[in-house]
Amino acid sequence: MKARDDLLVSVCFAEVRPDTASLAALKTLADRIATRFRYWELLLVADADAAAGFAPLMGSLPNVRLLKVRHGAPFYRRRAAAASEAIGDVVVLAAIEELPSLDVVEMIEAAESAGSIVIGRRRNGSLLNPALRALGGGAGFRVDVRDMLTAAYPRTLLNRLLAHPDRLLALRFPPADHGIPVLWRDAAGGAAPRRQLQEVGRRFNLIQRLMVSSAPRVLSLVSVLSVLVILSSLAFSIYAVVVWLTMPTQPGWFTTSIVLSLTAFFLGCAILGLSMGLQKVIELLAGEVNEDVVDEQASGDLFGQVMQELNVEIDADRAVAIPAPNGRSGS
Repeated sequence: MKARDDLLVSVCFAEVRPDTASLAALKTLADRIATRFRYWELLLVADADAAAGFAPLMGSLPNVRLLKVRHGAPFYRRRAAAASEAIGDVVVLAAIEELPSLDVVEMIEAAESAGSIVIGRRRNGSLLNPALRALGGGAGFRVDVRDMLTAAYPRTLLNRLLAHPDRLLALRFPPADHGIPVLWRDAAGGAAPRRQLQEVGRRFNLIQRLMVSSAPRVLSLVSVLSVLVILSSLAFSIYAVVVWLTMPTQPGWFTTSIVLSLTAFFLGCAILGLSMGLQKVIELLAGEVNEDVVDEQASGDLFGQVMQELNVEIDADRAVAIPAPNGRSGS
């Protein structure tokens, strides 16, 4: 099969060890990609102080770029850096341990032909998956613990994800936006998730980021509760006045009730103002990154019809001679 020359492919690895196993896996992947695509690159991310150890690996593979980052940079920030530096029409963010269970070449072609993100998916789930889905829904992401780290992104969609207010999460779990289509590819053999302590730490980091990303909806709920507290404090104040005027009460009961209602009223107003202000700040910082129009469908090609009927085409063989102002003939 002739290699395609109409597509530039970038395959990025945020975490690779410069050992024999990694070299073998990358060489196998490079051979497969080179067979199908003429233009491609492998983008590796490494700590700046450990970049010297990648010299043998880079000398053994063609079309390799090494992206040096600060020591200790978090994993998902390394992924975002690789996605930002990739130059491909289709960019794959991959994990080297997931390569044997996924057909990366097929994912690339599916992403290009369908104009959709293609994500690898394990068949084995988790008992926490429903809770994480609910948390992700509150944050505006399609969260599923079965989603793997390996995914193929068309350039247009990748640029939209990089412009997302929380691009680290958007590059891990697709936003709940119909304008960002997603396809999933089941991994061969289930591809059981890793159980290393480092992976557990990353998952806790993702959960924390999901909780932080849920702030707009949480603040909306806090605003509603603050309004209820304000209304309840006003109602209790009216109740205290009515009881004081119509019924005998214990000394100090009316004063205590009024003080409590005014305190609740003040706290409700303060929390309402703070939550509304924070929502406005988040709205200004987020900006309009999502397009309201996600697709278009028409029953006819009006633009093509107008171009055909109103544009004048001049046929050189049937040009008409036009008298020139000085008496000479012209065409």
